[in-house]
Amino acid sequence: MNCIKGLMLSAAFSLAAVPALAQDVTTMQIGSWLPPHHLIVSGIIKPWAEAIEEETGGSLKFEIMTSPLGPPPAQFDLLLDQSFDVGYGVSGHNAGRFTMTQVIDLPFMSPDPWAGSAASWLTYQKFGAEYGEHNGAHVVGLFAHSNPNVNMAKGRVEKLSDLEGKTIRVGGNVTGRIMSELGASPVQLPPTEAQTAMSRGVADGITFPSESIDFFGITPVISSITRIPGGLYTDTFWVAFNQDSWDSLTDEQRAAVEKHSGMGIAMLAGWAWTNGDTYGEAKLTENGVEFISLSEEDVAAAQEKLKPLETEWLAQAKEKGFDGEAILAYTRAMVEKYRADKSVNVVK
Repeated sequence: MNCIKGLMLSAAFSLAAVPALAQDVTTMQIGSWLPPHHLIVSGIIKPWAEAIEEETGGSLKFEIMTSPLGPPPAQFDLLLDQSFDVGYGVSGHNAGRFTMTQVIDLPFMSPDPWAGSAASWLTYQKFGAEYGEHNGAHVVGLFAHSNPNVNMAKGRVEKLSDLEGKTIRVGGNVTGRIMSELGASPVQLPPTEAQTAMSRGVADGITFPSESIDFFGITPVISSITRIPGGLYTDTFWVAFNQDSWDSLTDEQRAAVEKHSGMGIAMLAGWAWTNGDTYGEAKLTENGVEFISLSEEDVAAAQEKLKPLETEWLAQAKEKGFDGEAILAYTRAMVEKYRADKSVNVVK
C-alpha cells in the first residue's frame, strides 16, 4: 500500500512540475520584413538568435516571423507597439528620426561592412544613450551594409559627370540627397520594383551592393556597374528589443543577449555582406556585366560635392545639443581600427 501511495505522490509531483518547467522557457518573437533566405535574416539575425538560445541552455528562445506585419519604415513603431518583441530595420527609412545614429551613413564614412558596422556600434555605445532616438526600445546592435555601387541598366558611369540627368533608384533619405548633390535624380522605390522600373525606363540605374542586385533579381537588366572606392554611403541597420520585453528577461538571459550582441552582430554583418557580395559579383560577371571604377580624381570631386551633408549633420547635432565634431572624430577613429584593408603582415 505504501508503495502505491509513493507512486501516486510521485506522479502527482511530476504533473505539477510540468507547468513550472514550461514557464522557465521564454519565447521572443522577432519581427521580420525580409524573406528567410535573405542574408540579414539567415546570416545575421538567425545565427545571433541561435547563439543566445545555446548560451541560455534553451531558457530563451526566438521565433523569426515569416510574414511582415508592415512595410520596412513601420518596423520601429511596430516594435514600440509590442507587435513583436525584437525587430530590425533601416534607420534611413524614417527620415529625421535617427539623425545622430546615422553618422556612419554620411558620404565616404564606411569603406567596408566590417569597419562600418563596428564603428557604428562603438559610436552608439559611447554616445547613443544621450540621443534619445530609440526611447521605448533597447538597442542591442547596429550594423552597416557593404559598399554600394552605381548599377546601370542604361548608359555607363565612367566619370562623375555621367551621373548628371540620370534617374537613380535609392533606398533611403541620405542616399537620395547624395545622388541629388552628384547631379542625378533620385527616385525612392522598393527593391522588388527596381527591375521593372529600369526595364520600363522609369530609372536608369540603382545604388545597391552586388549581393542585393542578385538577391532581388535585378541582374538581368544591369549592363555596367561603377565602383566608388572609399564607400559612397551606407545604411545603418538597428536590432532592438521592445523595452518591456527586454525588462521581462532574467539577469542571466540579458547577460547572454549582451554577450552575443553589439560587436558580435557587427562581425556577423561583416561576414554576411562580404560573402554575399562575392556571390553576387560572380553572378553578375557570369551575366557579362562590365565593372568600372571611378577615378581618384572623381572620388575627390565627389567628396568635395558632398561636404554639405556633413556640415548639415554637424549643425543638426549642435541644434540637438551634441558635440558633432567629437562624435565624427570618434567614428572615424573606429573605422580606421576596424577597416578590412588594413595591412597586418609587417615585413622588416
